[in-house]
Amino acid sequence: MSGELRIVVSADLGELGPTDGKPILYHFSPLYHVQGLIPWLLLPLAFVALKENRTLQVAWILAPIVLLAVGYWAFMAIAKATTGDRVQMNTFFTIMVVGFSLVWLLADRIGNRSRLVALLLAALIYFGSLGVNLLTGDFGKDAMTVVIMASLSIPSILFAFAAASLASSRSLGKARFFAVAGVVLFVSFAVILSVVTPIAHPSHSIREQIGELAFTSLIFSGVFLVALTPFLVLLWTNPFWRRRFECVTGVRVDTP
Repeated sequence: MSGELRIVVSADLGELGPTDGKPILYHFSPLYHVQGLIPWLLLPLAFVALKENRTLQVAWILAPIVLLAVGYWAFMAIAKATTGDRVQMNTFFTIMVVGFSLVWLLADRIGNRSRLVALLLAALIYFGSLGVNLLTGDFGKDAMTVVIMASLSIPSILFAFAAASLASSRSLGKARFFAVAGVVLFVSFAVILSVVTPIAHPSHSIREQIGELAFTSLIFSGVFLVALTPFLVLLWTNPFWRRRFECVTGVRVDTP
């Protein structure tokens, strides 16, 4: 479906007035059918454009992506979200997954530097992915909600990685990495929600607001930590991706 669409609102008003409203013409571009897929093209572009990614080992990054996509699809099917909510969540999922994957596809370019420089370059890549999503989508009220959510989530993820890397020093402690990342995610979301909660629920008591803040922060940090797990498994177990993890974080992963 594309081209000029003629939209007419119709209602049975009986003798009160006409049943059809004034026609509205709307141009529906064929691009609208695929614009949600355009950001995903950044992944194959990174495979082809970067010499260091022209190897079969790079394809392993698709494993956590597919796993998360299947889990996300199953959740959305169970949740039975409305069309509007589904569009917003699809965009948010794309921004977070594509952006995080691009950080590691460009790891050889941003790694082997100081941790601060690597963190700033990773943020530049992540927010660049966010910008591509904005350019290829409709910039409206719903889009602004997604932009705000992503803009707050991206620093939380990067800070969690940076803090967990610092806590691991030169040798990786997997349990410690998970614990520190989880705590930083929880604190980050708690700080963000401490501003949002009083605005969203001004009539609630302080005790209720604190309870809502703690519960929501726990849910958000838990979801993000679970979503990061497939990537961490790949980064820690696959020799090719383990080298990239080490060059970005400065943490050595002990092999069994």
